[in-house]
Amino acid sequence: MPGQEDLTTRRQRVFNSVFGQGDTSQPTPVATPSGQWATPGQAWGGPKPSGHVNLPEPSLSNVRGSESVRSHSLSESSHVRDQVRWDRAWHLVTHTLIIPDFPKNLSSPGELKPQRNSLDGAFDQALEDLLYPRTRLPFVTHTEDIIVWHTQQVRSHFLHQVLPIILDFKDRPVPEDVIRGSILALETAHRQYLHGLAIIKEQMDISAPGSAMPVLTKFRRDLHAVINNSVMEPLSVALKRVLQNFIPMVLGLSAENDHENHVIQTEGPRSEEARQETLALVESLKNVGLAGEQFQIIFAEIMNNAMVGYVYTGCEGLWSPENEQPDALGSSTMDTERRQSILPRTVHHSSPSQCTTNLCEWIENRYSKLAVQVLSIVDKKAQVTWADKEKYKEMSIGHLAELRINELFGIVSKWPHSSGALHDLRTAITTPQRRLHLTEVFSEALSDKLLHPGASTLQILQTYIAMIWSFHSLDHSKVLLDRVAYPLQLYLCSREDTVRCIITGLLSDTSDAEGKPLGRWGEKLTELAELLNNSSKGGEVRANDEELDWHDMEWVPDPVDAGSGYKRSKNADIIGTLIGALGAQDVFIKEFQNVMGDNLLKNDGGFEREIKVLELLKSRYGDGPLQACEVMLKDIQDSGRVNSVIRRNQKLDPSAQEVSAASTTPFLVDELAMSAEGLFKPSLHAKVLSRLFWPQLQEESYRVPSDIADLQKRYEDGFTSLKTSRKLTWLHILGQATVELEFEDRTLVEEVHTWQATVIWAFQNDANDNSVAERSVEDLVQELEMDENLIRSALKFWVNKLALHEISPGRFAVLETLNKEDRARSNAQAAASTAAVNDESMDEANLMPNNGVMAEKMQMYWQFIQGMLKNSSSQMPLQQIAMMLKMLIADGFPYNNEELQEFLSTKVAEGELELSGGKYKLLRK
Repeated sequence: MPGQEDLTTRRQRVFNSVFGQGDTSQPTPVATPSGQWATPGQAWGGPKPSGHVNLPEPSLSNVRGSESVRSHSLSESSHVRDQVRWDRAWHLVTHTLIIPDFPKNLSSPGELKPQRNSLDGAFDQALEDLLYPRTRLPFVTHTEDIIVWHTQQVRSHFLHQVLPIILDFKDRPVPEDVIRGSILALETAHRQYLHGLAIIKEQMDISAPGSAMPVLTKFRRDLHAVINNSVMEPLSVALKRVLQNFIPMVLGLSAENDHENHVIQTEGPRSEEARQETLALVESLKNVGLAGEQFQIIFAEIMNNAMVGYVYTGCEGLWSPENEQPDALGSSTMDTERRQSILPRTVHHSSPSQCTTNLCEWIENRYSKLAVQVLSIVDKKAQVTWADKEKYKEMSIGHLAELRINELFGIVSKWPHSSGALHDLRTAITTPQRRLHLTEVFSEALSDKLLHPGASTLQILQTYIAMIWSFHSLDHSKVLLDRVAYPLQLYLCSREDTVRCIITGLLSDTSDAEGKPLGRWGEKLTELAELLNNSSKGGEVRANDEELDWHDMEWVPDPVDAGSGYKRSKNADIIGTLIGALGAQDVFIKEFQNVMGDNLLKNDGGFEREIKVLELLKSRYGDGPLQACEVMLKDIQDSGRVNSVIRRNQKLDPSAQEVSAASTTPFLVDELAMSAEGLFKPSLHAKVLSRLFWPQLQEESYRVPSDIADLQKRYEDGFTSLKTSRKLTWLHILGQATVELEFEDRTLVEEVHTWQATVIWAFQNDANDNSVAERSVEDLVQELEMDENLIRSALKFWVNKLALHEISPGRFAVLETLNKEDRARSNAQAAASTAAVNDESMDEANLMPNNGVMAEKMQMYWQFIQGMLKNSSSQMPLQQIAMMLKMLIADGFPYNNEELQEFLSTKVAEGELELSGGKYKLLRK
C-alpha cells in the first residue's frame, strides 16, 4: 500500500540519518539515546516502551487524519535531530575536557591539555550547543550542565588523586616543608582545574560577555570549600607552627615566648623580612582555598597570643617606674597629649602609665598594621576600621589588667617599690566587672598565702599596712579595700598578740643605735612609728574627712560599685584603720597600758612617742578610758624630778674614780620603788609609781646585795624627808642594771636585769681571797632567798656570756680565762646585740609556773581546768581550754596559749594530766 511504503521509507531514512554516518564521534554512554523509536510524548533516550505499539494506518477517505500523522512525524524528527546533535556535542566536549592524571613530579607538572590552538571550530560549536541548548537546539529534551559536570569531575579528581598526596606531606617533620609541599600540590591542581574551566569561560565570554564571571566565582567557591573542609584540619598543626614562627618576629616578640628578658625588638630588616614571608604565605593560602574560616581562627588565636606575649614580655614583674620599657617607637618619653590620643577612649586617664601607653602604641603601629595587611588579603572587601583598632587596644588593656590582678599580692608585698604596677592597674581597672574580679582574685591569694598559722602576726600586719597604702593608691574611694580587708581583719582579731604588735610598733624606734633606719620587715612594726612621727603620711585622724570640699579641683563622683553606706575618704589613715579593725576598745586600751608601762619602766627620756600615741588614742576614745595612762606618764615625769632631788640630797652619786658600774631604773607602786644594782661602787636610781593606776606588777622579792640595801635605805630616808606621809616598797624583780665584770684576761660589760646582777654578785670573793669563786644552786637559793627558777635562768645567762661555767651538775664557777675557742666565741658575742637574750631570759623566768604571782594565779585557774575536764568534756585540746577560760573568767584569762601550755606541761610532769593525741585529760587516781 502507498501509505505503508511511505512509512517504511521514512523510518529507514531516520535510521540512516542516525547510524549511517561512520565519521561521527559516538556520544558518551550517559547521554546515548535508545535505539528504539520514541513514542509520541516520550523523550529521546528514555526507557523502552512496555509493549509493541501498532501505529494506525492512514485512510484515503480520512484526509484530516493523514495530515495530523504527517505533522506529528515531522515534530518527532526535529526532536530526534536536536537530541542527537546535543549528544554528539556532549561526547566531544567531555572527551576533550576530561582531567588528566595528577602529575607525580610537582616541580615540573608539564604542559596543560588540551591546548586552545588545538581545538577546531567543531569543538567551539559543540561547546556552544551545550552552553545554550535552548536557543541552539530548541527541540532537545534531555540535557546536562557542563559546568556541573566539570565541578563533579574536579571534586572526584581532587579526592582520589590530590588529597592522598597532601596527607602524605602531613607526616613530614618540618612544618615549613608540610605547608610548602601542600601549597605546591594545590596550586598544580588549581592549574589543571581552572584550565578546562577557562576554555568554557572563553566561549561564554564570546557568546554572552559578562555571563562567565558568576559561573567562575561559584566554581572557585565550591572548589575552595572542598579543599578547606578536607585539607585544613590535617594541615592546621603545621600551619599554626609556621605562623607562630613568623608573627612574633614581625611584632618584635620572641618566638619561644621567653618573657624573662623583657625586651621588645624594634622594627628592622629581620621583622620586615618576616612580614613579607607572612604576607606571601597568606596570599598563597588564599589562592589555593586555605584562607577560610579555620585559617582565620588560627590567625586570631596566634594574634591574641602575641598580644598576651607582649603584655608578659614587656610588663610582667616590672613594677617600679624606672623599670618601664621604652615605647613602641623606641622613645621612653612622650608628651601628655600624644599619650592620651594613643589610648582607647574607655581608659583615658589624666596621667596614663608608661606601660599602658607603650602597649597601645605597639597595638596601633605594629599589631593593627599586620592585622590590616593579612585581613585585606583574606578578604579584599574587609577593612580594619578605627573602631577595630580601639577594640584591639581595649583587649590589650584587659590582658594587662589580668596580669596585674594576678600579680597584685606580690605588688602589695613590695610596696612602696611597686608604684609603677599600681599605676598600670589604676589605668586599666575601669569597669565594675574588672574591679570585682580584682577583689575576688586578691582575696583568694590573701587567704592562701597569708591567712594561715604559718604566717606571723607581724607579717600579717605589715601586709595589711601595705594593702592600705596600695589600695588607697589604686582606689582613693576605699571601696576595693573594704571588700578585701574584712577576712584579714577577722583573722587578726583571732590572734592574741595583734594588739601588742600594733602598740609595740607605735612605740618602737625607727632607727638603730647608729641612727640608721631599721627599714621594713624588722622585728617590730616600725612603719607605725614612722607614720606617727610624720603626720603628713596619714597618722592624723581627720574628723571631717568624709565631707565634700567645694574647693577640691580633683573631686570625682562616687564609684558606681560603692555600697549604700559608702562615705568618701581622702587619706589612707593607716593607724586609724588598724585601730578600728580590732573592735573592742577596752582590749586595746588595756594592752596599751601594759606596753606603755613596760616602756616607761625600762627606758628613760622624754617619752615623746608614748605621748603621741596617747594623744592619738585620746582623740579616738576620749580622755576617760585613758586616765590611768595619763597618771602613769605623770608618775614617770614626777619620778625623774624626785629621783634627782633625792640623789643630790643623799649624795648617792659616786665620784668618777669610784664608778665601775652604773645601775638602771627601779620602781614601784604608790610608795614603792625599785632598785638597780652594780658591782663594787654601785649607783642607784629609782622610779616611784602610783600603786592604783599601774598594771599589776610582780612583787616577788629576794635578798639584794648589802651595798644595794644600804643605798636603798639612804634613798628611803631621802624620800621620807620629801614626802613624810608615804613609804617606799621596793620591787627588786623589775629593775635593770649595767654590770661591769673584770676577769684576768678581759672585761665584760652587760645590761641585765637586777636578779641576774644579784646572782653574779654572789660569785665575787673578798678582796684578799684570790681563789676562784664557786657556788651551787642550793647555795644561791639559801643565800639570796630567790626562786630556784630565776637562779637557774640567771646562771644559764652568765654561762652563755662566758662569765661562768658549770664544773659539775648544779655547781658553777667563775671563768677567769678563756681558751682560744671560747675567746673567739666571746668576741662574736661582744659584736652581737644582747637585747634579745635579755628579753628571752626574762620571758623564760616569767613563764615558770612557780614564779610569784603567775604561779598563784595559775593554781586558781587550775580549779577551772579541772572542772571543765570533769563536767564538760573528758579531754580537750589546748585551744579549747584557752577559749573556755576566757569565757568563764570575768576579768579575762591574762595568759597566752604558750604560757598555758607551759603550765599544763608541768601538770603532765606532776602526773595530774595526760596528753594524748593533742588533747589533755585528767589522770584517774
